[in-house]
Order: sequence, then C-alpha cells, then structure tokens
Amino acid sequence: MNSNDPTGRQTGLLVSYLMRTPNIYIFGGMLKHIVCPVTHPNFTDIDLIAIDVAELDRIRDAFAYMFRELPRIGTGPRYFIGKSKQSAKPIQLVLMRCHRHAMQFVIEGPQYDIDRAAYCNGQFYFDPALGEEAIRAAITAKRATRKQGHRNMTHFAPHRQQIEQRHRLKLMRKGFTIID
Repeated sequence: MNSNDPTGRQTGLLVSYLMRTPNIYIFGGMLKHIVCPVTHPNFTDIDLIAIDVAELDRIRDAFAYMFRELPRIGTGPRYFIGKSKQSAKPIQLVLMRCHRHAMQFVIEGPQYDIDRAAYCNGQFYFDPALGEEAIRAAITAKRATRKQGHRNMTHFAPHRQQIEQRHRLKLMRKGFTIID
C-alpha cells in the first residue's frame, strides 16, 4: 500500500488491527494476500467473520466504518457491509455465534481448497483434511480445486449455488486455474 496515500495508510492500520483481534477471522482475498503477498499483492475488499457484535462498533469508532445489515435469509448468520471514507476497502462481515461456527463457515463449507482457511489473532486455520501445506501451495500457484465429497452448508444462504458461480468467475478473472 502506498504510504503517501492516506486511505492506504488507514487500510494498513485496519489490516494490522484485524490481524491481532481475537474475535475476528479474516478469509477471502485478504487472507490470500497475507499467505502470499507476491502472488496476491492486492485485495478488493475485506472478508471477515466476527463472533462478537461489539467488533462492528470498535471498527466504526477506530476506522470510521459505517455498517449496513443486509436482509437476513432464513436462519442463517447476519451479514453486514461496511464502508469508510478513510479506507478504500469495503468490509463484508459475517456475524457468527462462536469459534466453532466460524470454522464451519470458513473451513468446512467453501467449494474450493484455496478458500478453506482463515486467520485470527496471529494464527492460521486450515482445513485439516487438505492440510496447511497443500492450501498454501494452491494459494501461491493460483490453482483452485473443487472440494469433493461432503461440505457443511449449515451456515450458508439457500442461494449458495449462485454465489459460488459468481465466485468461480471472479477467480477466473483473477487468473486462477479452476480444477473441477
């Protein structure tokens, strides 16, 4: 991030804060950037899971993010979109009840190996069935392999298939090789 750009500096401070906060799990593009900044030098938004609703207020107070709750579908988790004039990166936040639910969401449910990882408070979490080394290698190589077999869809929206189709196209636009 450009140190002469005030929004870049603010985003850097935000990322530092998020990486050391116990109730926040980072996943998605920002996680790929953390794992391999050479291959993934940029991320367009920040995907988070929070297990404490107070984190929205803390991020608002420290980084001037305004969060809007999205309409809830069924009994799924609550989703929020946050934007700030101080940072160019929007936040997509999923509010979960506990660490176990966060792990089910980010480790057991995603369609691709590269998405089955999270970072929280200085610690990485990887799908143990795939292994840390394999997921890191896939992220570095920009190679997304579809998860075969059972996936835990407990915390996903009913229209998950549409979301996954958009995600696949987004990965292809970013230069990922998709292996079905």
